Amino acid sequence: DAHLSTGDAHPERYRALEDVFKRTDKAGIENLIIAGDLFDKDSQNYSGFEDLCRRYPSVQLHIIPGNHDPNITEKSITGHTVHIYTVPTVLEFDSVPFLFIPYEERTNMGERIAHQEHDLDGRHWVLVGHGDFYGGVSEPNPLEPGTYMPLSKRDLRRFKPGKVFLGHIHKPHSPDGDIVNYVGSPCGLDINETGRRGFLVYDTTDGSIERHNVETDVLYFRETFLVVPSDSEVPRLRMEIAERIEFWDIAPSDHEKVQLRVEAKGYAKDRSAVLELLTRGFEGFSYFKGEEPNIKELSACPADDQLEAISKRTMELIEELDWAFGGDEPTKEAVVLKALTVIYGQGDGR
Repeated sequence: DAHLSTGDAHPERYRALEDVFKRTDKAGIENLIIAGDLFDKDSQNYSGFEDLCRRYPSVQLHIIPGNHDPNITEKSITGHTVHIYTVPTVLEFDSVPFLFIPYEERTNMGERIAHQEHDLDGRHWVLVGHGDFYGGVSEPNPLEPGTYMPLSKRDLRRFKPGKVFLGHIHKPHSPDGDIVNYVGSPCGLDINETGRRGFLVYDTTDGSIERHNVETDVLYFRETFLVVPSDSEVPRLRMEIAERIEFWDIAPSDHEKVQLRVEAKGYAKDRSAVLELLTRGFEGFSYFKGEEPNIKELSACPADDQLEAISKRTMELIEELDWAFGGDEPTKEAVVLKALTVIYGQGDGR
């Protein structure tokens, strides 16, 4: 999901993709697979991508159209290393069958896999597609609500792919924990696509997968802090800020690439101290579109020992819950916020 644009609208996306080419070429990997949305929906001039391909003649590109670039074909994009599959296609790499399924509206992947089942039955095979996966940890694309060419757990049980690589969801993750893999976008497209970006290398000899980082011009991070009122709210927040920055796992030389969004939610005994700490804690990093730390959803609460004791015990009980937060269920943050609202009221944000 590179979402390349026409002209100079997003040069950082081209540079990130070129870094993938460089690393692929240096590692001696001959085949690079792009699982849809190579181009953004407004792109109609592909010369920049063609130039990139010519600079790396030993890398063969295997591309399927996605929902943003459903009309790309080998007639519109030239180059002897560029292969675009506009119909379901089975290719073998080192005797491992790969089924490429291009994006189509108003259908699902299972229907298209069924048409190729005779070529795959009884073999260890790999699926490359573009769409949603039903049956695992949900990571919806907030910019594209709805369902896009879904793959289901039932499809996995019936057709038994060894591995699945999907485009469409830009967050890199494995929703079922094993077989299905979303590679994610090689360059964050906006503040919602956070952290280091990367690409996956699939070893055809043993079916293993390795993730490799991509060098990008920008690194987006969103940090939301849930404040629970107590005398230790500020020291606890200070420790959380340090832990978040450490978790980014970026070198000091990459600090200048960071674009940041910071907010605090919940209830605080000292909102001013929280805001001051957020400002100082992320000093030296740039904010996305010049934003500042946001505490609009952080309410002030009265000094009340009884309410504070109730809040503390409630947080302990929430921690003890045997509950699968997230996915189709409320997140832990939502549960905590609702509990605090019951204890302290709606709050006035001041």
